[in-house]
Amino acid sequence: MPPSANSEENATAKTQILSAVTSFSKKLIENQRYSRIDTTLPHLDPRLRLAICNTPLNVKPTSTRRKLGRLTLKISCFDKKSWSLHVPLELKAYENVVVAAQPILRGQIITAGNLTKDEREVTRLNQGYFAQPKLVVGSIAKRSIATHRVILPRSLSTPKLVNKGESISIQAISSGLSIKAMGIALVDGSLGDLIQVKNSKTQRIVEGRISAPGQIVINL
Repeated sequence: MPPSANSEENATAKTQILSAVTSFSKKLIENQRYSRIDTTLPHLDPRLRLAICNTPLNVKPTSTRRKLGRLTLKISCFDKKSWSLHVPLELKAYENVVVAAQPILRGQIITAGNLTKDEREVTRLNQGYFAQPKLVVGSIAKRSIATHRVILPRSLSTPKLVNKGESISIQAISSGLSIKAMGIALVDGSLGDLIQVKNSKTQRIVEGRISAPGQIVINL
């Protein structure tokens, strides 16, 4: 085969590869909820020599553990001149996430005024993030958080609404009826926690979920 024909075939094979990777990446990111996704296609070595594939290229990720970020794809041709190679693909996903609007001190109860939203690359936020400020408001900062820093779940703790040994309200609800009593909390707890409380009148131990500061609800 003349050198020019070989060069043209090689260029066409590379075009096939890039086209297959592009199609694969589009299918991978369709229906994603992110504000945008940037795709970085592979740079193919100019020394690469491959024959044109007369069948559709097969594209598979070498790992199925992640669909975004830095991926490695195996490209295979299954016609008579079969060949395969591995290429990188990077998909960067961005989303508006909750960040600190101002410095937040350790131990501070976070309010809506402490928060804002900003677009960040979430494929790098392996420790999680928050999409809505309401999910953060009322939490306590476990460490100081600088302005514009992403609010991470590990940086927050849920405030205690009930303390062990304190007198709290017990609200028992059944078929639309509500009965109230007082009791002593046997453990600490946060919103939504299921805790044990000793009824002050009957001395009976009951379980209920914390619904507000100093209050549990029992659904009978």
